[in-house]
Amino acid sequence: MHDKVLIVDDDPGIRSTISALINELGYGSETAADGMDAMGMLDSGPYLCVFTDIVMPNMSGLELIRKIKARDVSLPIIVITGYASVEIAIDAMKCGASDFISKPFKVRQIELLLNKVKREKSLLEENRRFSDALHLHRLIDNLVGQLEDKNEEIISLQAISEKIISLKGIRDLVGAIVDVSKQILEEAEVAFFPLSRKDNKLVDTLSGKEMPADAELLLGNIVRKHNSGSALLDKFETIFPLMIEGQVFGALHIVSSSKLGEEKEGKILYLLNRSAERMENVALYEGLYENMLSTLNSMAKILDARDPHTSQHSTRVTSLSMTMAQALGLAQEERDTLYIAASLHDIGKVGIPDDILLKPGRLTDEEYAVIRKHPDIGADILKPLPPMAKETEIIRHHHERYDGKGYPLGLKGEDIPYLSRIIALADSFDAMTSDRPYRAGMTAEEALLEITRCKGLQFDPVLAQIFIEKMSGS
Repeated sequence: MHDKVLIVDDDPGIRSTISALINELGYGSETAADGMDAMGMLDSGPYLCVFTDIVMPNMSGLELIRKIKARDVSLPIIVITGYASVEIAIDAMKCGASDFISKPFKVRQIELLLNKVKREKSLLEENRRFSDALHLHRLIDNLVGQLEDKNEEIISLQAISEKIISLKGIRDLVGAIVDVSKQILEEAEVAFFPLSRKDNKLVDTLSGKEMPADAELLLGNIVRKHNSGSALLDKFETIFPLMIEGQVFGALHIVSSSKLGEEKEGKILYLLNRSAERMENVALYEGLYENMLSTLNSMAKILDARDPHTSQHSTRVTSLSMTMAQALGLAQEERDTLYIAASLHDIGKVGIPDDILLKPGRLTDEEYAVIRKHPDIGADILKPLPPMAKETEIIRHHHERYDGKGYPLGLKGEDIPYLSRIIALADSFDAMTSDRPYRAGMTAEEALLEITRCKGLQFDPVLAQIFIEKMSGS
């Protein structure tokens, strides 16, 4: 008869997913929708272990753990969490839980847990045959020590998880893998080699050298080698595959003076699994973000093309804004935000009727009131897109004035977003130096004199002075 696992979760999708993974490993499984159902099913055991969620109707996971332990203290319980939460894990372990598993679930993760449960359960069953008080006290002391070790392990894994989740780029993630591995392994030599799928060779990005990848590594397996020489030169080589969407992305190469052991290997595998999950999310996010940005830029170009008198206006405003970014020494993240906001600053004009937007003469007061709506229209276009939250507010306020007489909200001084104040300068300068049907454009010198006159009124005086100096070459 197969060892059975009881899965308790109010989400049928999670129950089904874990059940399928457990069955794939050759174990039996039964499921319960909540703690009440689970208690009623315990008589149909025995079970190898119980997987349980914490937040459930009728009976919480913590209450279920206490009731199961009151009935059978030796039955291992694994807690299901969204992320490795120290607080949830410690509370659950105080109630008697043995370990935790975080979403999304992997076959290898569950396999390691079940193997560990079988080993620990075997030890507990053996210990149960001894009943003398001294042995019982030693067992309790040992369990207390294991709990302390487990707390430290959870805190360590949480720190790894938080570091990985906070990173945004693939290159940063690879750097974090190497750095965290060095912290875990202390004096070991650690390097990461990406895999060239063209010829299945690992690439040393520092030297440019290539080396053939081991066949086992290409199958997704850990490769262990022992280079035995003299006692002083004994080296253990461990090569971990980093898998992304079922393909080997690269290898973490570790050289140590002793075997890593199960605990350290487990931490490295956890690090690689979390990094792979993050890399998959980053790749998906970057693809969607690029598509979204491409669509918005196309809209901005179409907008410029609608009006021959403002053709390439957005491009020139973006160029002027980036010149200011360099002069101000803005951080790369601010430069990226400014670049996008400047490129799309007039995107709200897609909502302005052609008879107003393309009018060759001066606008009436009523028509000008319609034109003044374009910052809000642009912000409303971008508002449903979470990655564009910063750009949304910068675009909304690029027509505010430093003296508070601008629009749409009449913000004043430093209440106006900093990057909006930069775009306001670039936008005004380009508008003043461009020809219109009803007037010729100013020279650059005349426009700079006008900006000088409006320092502290329309424009941020500090930014205006820097703009003037940059444009005049002084």
